[in-house]
Amino acid sequence: MNNPSFMKLLEDIVQESRIPDSFTGLSAEEETLAIRIHGELEKAKAYKNYSGIYLQALSGTEKFYDMSIRALSALIKVGKIEEEVKDVYTLCKKTLEIFAQELEFENCSIMLKDTDNEHLILMAGRGRGDKYVEKNWKKGRRIKIGEGIAGKVAETGEYIFISDVKNDPRFKQFSMSVEITSLLSIPLKSDEKILGVINFSHPLLEAFDENKINLMVILSNFVSQMIMLAMLHNKIANWNDDLRKQVEGKTSELTEKNKQLEKLAVQDPLTGLYNRRFFFTRLEEEFSRSARYNEHFSLLLIDLDNLKPVNDTYGHLAGDKVIKSFAKSLKSIGRKGDVIARIGGDEFGYILLETDQKGALDFAERIHESFAKANHGAVKPTPTVSIGIAHSITKKFKKHQEVFKAADDDLYKSKKKKKIK
Repeated sequence: MNNPSFMKLLEDIVQESRIPDSFTGLSAEEETLAIRIHGELEKAKAYKNYSGIYLQALSGTEKFYDMSIRALSALIKVGKIEEEVKDVYTLCKKTLEIFAQELEFENCSIMLKDTDNEHLILMAGRGRGDKYVEKNWKKGRRIKIGEGIAGKVAETGEYIFISDVKNDPRFKQFSMSVEITSLLSIPLKSDEKILGVINFSHPLLEAFDENKINLMVILSNFVSQMIMLAMLHNKIANWNDDLRKQVEGKTSELTEKNKQLEKLAVQDPLTGLYNRRFFFTRLEEEFSRSARYNEHFSLLLIDLDNLKPVNDTYGHLAGDKVIKSFAKSLKSIGRKGDVIARIGGDEFGYILLETDQKGALDFAERIHESFAKANHGAVKPTPTVSIGIAHSITKKFKKHQEVFKAADDDLYKSKKKKKIK
């Protein structure tokens, strides 16, 4: 074994990792030993190579598992956003904040289709590091569907990965101070409907391997459903708001119509005064109040004199004009809170609140004077009025009808004095 030729041969085998072509000068034992040593060295070399490949694979697997755990964490956090946020813009913004914290990419943006389905609108953008500040992303920037990488993804519904955007003519960059080399653009879809795209980018080449791309697709599908839920919620909210406005509008319209109907139900159509039905309802109420609280009132029944000759001579339109003229005269001198009504063809009632007999007589005189000043044109004989008065506490009235009869009796006496039938 001390053969110099053998030692030189071993040195060549170790250094050059090769077996010599000739074993001249060696014994059979030395030749066998040299071959075995070379074989063991070859095995060691192979094991070393296998070990490197295994360690590399193990490292890749660990990175994938770590990425998967981060992706799962991102999914959970994004899912919780939907419980608190119903606004699509806020949902997109908060989703990217979570992605920036949990996932290994430098930039991310979400673009959604506008209402005309012809453009993508930038809803939110997010970057990692101080140089990727949020002010670089301006909400509302838009590109046409089919234009650029994102526009193409929105058009086809298939994701696109570009390892180096500088070599792809389809790439169109916004005017942002963000460096992009690798780009992954994934469609946001709900069923077959394309809602928009989500873009992941990195300043390094080949930043997304197959495993990472698959994870990003899964994440994007989940985000798509969250966005669709937010959109549906917004539609329901808008629908409810529109419905509320319509209901409010119809309610207001119905309220106004009810007011008009109520007014028509108590209003005399010719004069605009209260009608007979409302008059007697109020007379009963005022009589009950007078009996309970000793609050006196006076009742005036007023009849137009000489209306029949006017109708016979000039026609009923002229007679109606006299009636409306008297109603206007009554309203002009009437007091707030009193009740003025037309209770018959040419008969009117006036409930004069908190007025004694003298006050009622004075007011009756004002009625005569006011109507005498009215312009009746060439109508002859000149219309006048007769008035009957009853006071709620002058007698022991038991019912409101008795007050009305007392005023009616007084009216009859007034007309009889004038010899008017």
